Amino acid sequence: MGWRADGGLWLLVRGGGLYLSKGSGITEDFEEVPVQSRGFGILDIGYRSMEEAWAAGGSGILLRTTNGGKTWTRDKAADNIAANLYSVKFINDKKGFVLGNDGVLLRYLG
Repeated sequence: MGWRADGGLWLLVRGGGLYLSKGSGITEDFEEVPVQSRGFGILDIGYRSMEEAWAAGGSGILLRTTNGGKTWTRDKAADNIAANLYSVKFINDKKGFVLGNDGVLLRYLG
């Protein structure tokens, strides 16, 4: 669970489920967003901007949205990385990182 760039909440559940809160702030009103995670759990989401975010998870799954989380597409660049991806962090809109197990560190190149 974490905060979106627009002040709303995101919530991840077992099996790759993603829920976004309706509106901003603390609420119990969430809606499920379809994500094609191939059955692997998503572990973290990092927002690059208000509209663009990246999600990372088990077995190298890397997903991207460009519309605030309404739809997600898989980025196949990490498909051959034999690692779980645990954390997504953006320092600014040009610099971001994904941390995985066994020393895997991916850098966002824009």
